[in-house]
Amino acid sequence: MFDMQKKLSFKELLMKYIRANENVQSFLNNKLVVKRGFETLDISRGIDWNYQHKHNTATYQTYLHSLGIVNDLMTVSRKDENIELEKYAKDIILDWHKKNSLDSKNYAWKEHPVSSRINNIISFQSSSVKYKLSNRDFKNILISHCEYLNDERYYKFNNHGLMMDNALLNASKFIKDEDKKTLYINKALYRVRYAIRRDFSRKGVHLENSPEYHRMVLTIYKSVERKLKELKVKLGDQESEILKLAHDYKKRIIQPNQLYPMIGDTGKISDPKIKKDFRNFYDSEAGIAIFNNINEEDNQKSTMLVFKSGYHNKTHKHFDDLSSYLYIDGQELLIDSGKYSYSTKDPIRQHLISPKAHNTIFISGKDYKLVNPVKEQFKMKLTKSIIRPRYKLVVGVNKLYKGVSLTRYNILTKENIYIIIDRVVSADEEVSYQNFNLNEEAVVKKIDDLTYEVDLDTEQFLIQTFERYNSKLHSNIERGYISRSFANYQENNRVVFNQTSKNATYITAIYNKNNNKKLNEIKLRRNNLIYSIDGEETIVEL
Repeated sequence: MFDMQKKLSFKELLMKYIRANENVQSFLNNKLVVKRGFETLDISRGIDWNYQHKHNTATYQTYLHSLGIVNDLMTVSRKDENIELEKYAKDIILDWHKKNSLDSKNYAWKEHPVSSRINNIISFQSSSVKYKLSNRDFKNILISHCEYLNDERYYKFNNHGLMMDNALLNASKFIKDEDKKTLYINKALYRVRYAIRRDFSRKGVHLENSPEYHRMVLTIYKSVERKLKELKVKLGDQESEILKLAHDYKKRIIQPNQLYPMIGDTGKISDPKIKKDFRNFYDSEAGIAIFNNINEEDNQKSTMLVFKSGYHNKTHKHFDDLSSYLYIDGQELLIDSGKYSYSTKDPIRQHLISPKAHNTIFISGKDYKLVNPVKEQFKMKLTKSIIRPRYKLVVGVNKLYKGVSLTRYNILTKENIYIIIDRVVSADEEVSYQNFNLNEEAVVKKIDDLTYEVDLDTEQFLIQTFERYNSKLHSNIERGYISRSFANYQENNRVVFNQTSKNATYITAIYNKNNNKKLNEIKLRRNNLIYSIDGEETIVEL
């Protein structure tokens, strides 16, 4: 919780109360919900602040020490006029304060829980009617948290650092010592300004590789801006302009169905208040391109292609370079893998971040490393984008595999036919794979070794690759996993084409089987793609 104090609609307030009430009822039955969707903790003998979960210790510890239940108790207390729930909240805060000193070995004093916890404690103290903390206890808690948040030893140069700055600004409003208050405000302001310039591209894309975290970070920035306004401190003109572009980007990256694509640890996130912006978008700095074909009669049945290659930050980064995300004719056909967890040892997590869980090209038995984005930006990037009346083209390269160069050409035609050309050039013979990660609801059927039919909702799509010379293409349907919410996953199908060569080329077309515009021919000639739709030939210079 970030003490947003934003205006919520009646529906949002109702949902907030319903979820809080569920958590409170569970708490009253000695089952603590540390986060929605997580296993409950048995608290019949009190809260074990050192609780170790068998799979996700760090995540459970983080949310346990954030004291989200305090916020839930206060939400229900106000709505139900049940003032005694305040006492439970106060007792939890005091129990935590008594048992978790600065030298605790658990996650009590980590940047995320410290930031969330002090906001929840401040919210409690500000709204409590009968059971406020004593001035001494509140002051001690406040000072210990401010000192931690201000200390550069604990500061993280990512979204957790921003959470720390937001919490420090919030807490500084209650500091009586004017010198310390000024110190805290200036420190937070300096770090916030630096973070905006560091973490966003010049076009406003957050560089932590995830639409969900782009959205989350902007929510925190809104809170930061409100707190600065209350403190009568100006953020800065250039920083405000970058944030304006970042808010605009949410309209670009959201799908026509108002869900975000599940790129880089993004779950099933809906933003119904955002109106989709169907303008095309290209940001070589962030390594992302977005193409749209709008359906004027029904916007939700439009087509959107997202293509990624390159990175500036390893946070939430998957091995998703040269990966495509295709929402076509109102259906999420080619999807990304989602989030699941952050445990590096979990086999599901390992699959979800691997190339196998993305719509990309990869090499059998080889991995590429993400070590230094400054050096690697020249070997893995977007290289070209062209918009024409009949088609849109975007190209990317990945030269981080040892001895192998990969290039992907993406063409989205005006008729909603998606054409992919993958080129693999290697020093030795390599087995390369062209991988298509399908929606978990899709039913896929093999027509022949070059063609697959995919049924999704009411639509039928074809994934068709084209044999070239003596390429000896093979294909198969393989299993995979996707995760639309934390700690949950579903199995899905992948269509995989492969060939063995020093110089391999794939030409694949994906389109709606019921598209009244028919793809008659597709071929490569020198450095040109030539395709024919209903007898009308188009030449794309690659």
